[in-house]
Amino acid sequence: MQLEPRHNNESELRDLITSLAGVAQRRMSRTRALKGKVTHVVAASRELLQVTIEDVTFSLAGGTDSEAELAETLLQTVKAALETGHAGFALLLDEAQAIRDDKDRGGEHPLSMLVATVNALQEAGLPIALVLCGLPTLRANLQKARTYSERMFKAENIAELTGNPGPARDAFVVPLEGTGVTADDDLIARVLDEVEGYPFFIQLWGAELWEAAKDVGRAHFDITMLDAIEGQIYERLDEEFYVGRIEALTPSEQDLLLLSEECPYPPLRTADLRARSDKSQGNINVLMGRLTEQGVLYRIQNGQYGYTAPKFAEYLARRKASMQQ
Repeated sequence: MQLEPRHNNESELRDLITSLAGVAQRRMSRTRALKGKVTHVVAASRELLQVTIEDVTFSLAGGTDSEAELAETLLQTVKAALETGHAGFALLLDEAQAIRDDKDRGGEHPLSMLVATVNALQEAGLPIALVLCGLPTLRANLQKARTYSERMFKAENIAELTGNPGPARDAFVVPLEGTGVTADDDLIARVLDEVEGYPFFIQLWGAELWEAAKDVGRAHFDITMLDAIEGQIYERLDEEFYVGRIEALTPSEQDLLLLSEECPYPPLRTADLRARSDKSQGNINVLMGRLTEQGVLYRIQNGQYGYTAPKFAEYLARRKASMQQ
């Protein structure tokens, strides 16, 4: 499930996970009904693990009501998983940099709630896993939320796909194997250069080329075909991928973001923005902080930022050009 800035509070995150867990429980309930058996103690065969859910005890000392409610939801989901012959339950959350704790002790602490709850269940011996994917700021957010998070997680750096030949080319051509459809090498090279290794873009370019070939009854992708449809690909990309990242922003935030397109990148420096804007340094800093909170930017270091979406500067240039027409 992909997290969004609106999930950055305890109740919203708890409700989202409760909804996801409910879907998982309903699916497993159907599986259990089909198998026609319900047990209170189930062996997860591959792990030779036995868990008696009713006897599980765990500590959430000092925990909030939200933590207690989330723990009960996850406990019941693990129970359902074991009762249907699964080895356990894994909760996978993408864009996890969107959730972070407030500095104020009396503020919202959604990341602490999540980490503390899963940790308590794991320490009780329950087979539950938490997988978080996000921008580099995720690691720092976790360390601030719970000092023991370093022991809970194994960090993996997932970069862009590269190589022609290599993983990037494979992502484009392997799905064509066995279909009777082929692609020119120069077409493949151009697509890979254009998408800069971003997996979703490789999928999008491939899907649009596939539909174009099907429409004209061809079984081969070439440069001519790409030239004919690339404008439509960018229209779809802008509408489905980029627009939502900017239209929810305030006018002041949008103005600063559009201005950032004029700055050298990467990285985006607040000094470059100040040189091009009539806003005060304090105002720019506030807006950059809000853009980071909205998940449009991420902070690299003091005064330096990156766009969270690939090729976002190019999108801003297209948006500005369309506004000036």
